[in-house]
Amino acid sequence: MSGATAAHASYNGSGTQGLAVTNKINDTGDITSVFWTKDKTTKQLLHGNALIEIPASGNAETAGSNIIFTLNSDMDVIGDLYLYCVLSSSANYTITKEYGLLNLFERIEFQCGTQIWQTLEFADILALNTTELSEGAYEKFILGTHGYYNDTGARFASPTTTITSPANRAFSFRLPLLTRNISPILTNFSNISETGFLTAAAPNQTVKIKIFTNKLTTMSANSMLSATPGNGTIDIRLYGKHMIMCNDEREKIRNIPGGIAKRLKLTQYRDQTTFTIPTSRIVTTEIDCDHFSLYASHLIIQIFDSSVLGTSLSSSDACTSLVDADLRLNSTSFCGKLTGGMMSSILPETMGLRSNVLYTRTDPHIRTIAYVFPLASRAFSGSGVPLNRFDNIRLSLNLFVPGSLTINRVTVTCVGETTALYKQGAASISMY
Repeated sequence: MSGATAAHASYNGSGTQGLAVTNKINDTGDITSVFWTKDKTTKQLLHGNALIEIPASGNAETAGSNIIFTLNSDMDVIGDLYLYCVLSSSANYTITKEYGLLNLFERIEFQCGTQIWQTLEFADILALNTTELSEGAYEKFILGTHGYYNDTGARFASPTTTITSPANRAFSFRLPLLTRNISPILTNFSNISETGFLTAAAPNQTVKIKIFTNKLTTMSANSMLSATPGNGTIDIRLYGKHMIMCNDEREKIRNIPGGIAKRLKLTQYRDQTTFTIPTSRIVTTEIDCDHFSLYASHLIIQIFDSSVLGTSLSSSDACTSLVDADLRLNSTSFCGKLTGGMMSSILPETMGLRSNVLYTRTDPHIRTIAYVFPLASRAFSGSGVPLNRFDNIRLSLNLFVPGSLTINRVTVTCVGETTALYKQGAASISMY
């Protein structure tokens, strides 16, 4: 008997097998063929997509300035966004964190009409890409922000050496605004979905993305670059997915009487910068997160300290680490204390997220770890917590600070969803 016939020969309609399968097409209940599924019969509404460069209003040629990009009104949907940047310096400098160049971006705002929908801080960009990119994509992201490429695309032998003026360093990254999709890339035809801002349903509003950059001296104060980085000139370009619907779909969504309510993936941010380090090197601190109001999936905690690449720290104390964390909602502990080891390894993976870290080729120490505190069983699932319904939100942390290090900043990125209402040609955040 061929092994392929074993399931057929043993079938009698009972037990677990009987609950899972049937050999009669006219049986009751939902029956699906694995050979001719909805994936073979589903039709998508016709749509087109192209990656385009989004024009800028003015030029941000100097680090420490800002630049505004205005999205074209002829887009039906604004999809994933990507930033490309070339940094040039008037003096030699050394990148002292493996993601140091990313700190060139202080914050990025997504503005719809007169309302700012989302603000991404530098730490948010790092946290989201660290926990949502695949291992290979993450390595390229970190190597780029570590000065591994020049503006011709050529690689350097070592990204940790001093960068000699007037050498350029180029890097690019996904801008995680509204459209962060962590589903598998190779999905079935019937499961493919496109997220983004529905410009077609809000043609009367202008969408802008405003980018604020840090001076190189600020990046130095943040322990990202060496002490004397000089002045920096920058070339920033923004690219986005330009999607066009078919006419029937466009007219349909514009004429729905009650409008369209669409959930968007957003973040909110909180940090703390003042710490007293006792002789025990264990720092206990509490972060006020009362303003978090998303339908939240998880929190991402990051610790930025004074450690730099190339220092002679042992592999066990390369950076400040999170011992444990306790989230209290209206003074009640959400799940008790979670250890840093769990939050940086197994917990993100079981949520469908990543726990990426990078050991550089010249220094085997990690400088910043992303710790994921779960509020839902899976990222962006229906088991999330509506934080707007709690008056008091406190995150208590115990940190271990090795050697003579100091803590520059501890950041918390709240990740979740909110609802936008597209109605009568305009869009607004309608509820959390």
